[in-house]
Amino acid sequence: MGAVCIMEKTITGLELQNKNPNRLNVYLNHEFAFGISRFVGAWLKQGEIIDELSINQLLEKDAREKAFQKALQFINYQPRSVREVKEKLEELGFGGSVIDNVVDELIRKNYLNDCEYAENWIASRVRSKPRSQAMLRYELRKKFIPESIIEEAIKSAPENGELALRLGKKYLRRFANLDEKEFTKKMTGVLARRAFPYSIIEKALIELKNIRNESI
Repeated sequence: MGAVCIMEKTITGLELQNKNPNRLNVYLNHEFAFGISRFVGAWLKQGEIIDELSINQLLEKDAREKAFQKALQFINYQPRSVREVKEKLEELGFGGSVIDNVVDELIRKNYLNDCEYAENWIASRVRSKPRSQAMLRYELRKKFIPESIIEEAIKSAPENGELALRLGKKYLRRFANLDEKEFTKKMTGVLARRAFPYSIIEKALIELKNIRNESI
């Protein structure tokens, strides 16, 4: 069996890209060959010989570096779940092994943490847009947070009764001029749309009406 022939080429040019100085244009045998991250290609030197295997390894590392930077941009814009990052990288055309590698590193560095994500999601909702525990669970499931993590995170949320009151209080001023029948109808609709059980809605309405009457 004959020896495998590995093509070798000479690096004849290295130049920064005009539009992105963090990337490098590489010329082999006086022809443009590929663009690569400066970080990945830091060891390249003009006049060196490079073979096909080394080129492929460079391009693989470059794809991983591009995916890593895209993922960082995505999670820096706002917190994301593990599944959301994977889906974004798939959408951008990266391969499965690159995505798994990048996501694993993000998890190791704690840039991605579904436990923290779920707890922060709940805290944000409770603070600005109160809703039932059932709806909080539903929203986190839509983001493919594992069930065990959801159930642990839900423990940090107030009980449904408190959540219903918090939501209702946000509408007291808006409904201040309604008669009692219309107030009951409107407030029931608000609470029902956030998936509160009817028993919780009934109790919340009693307290909300008392608060409303005291302020009149």
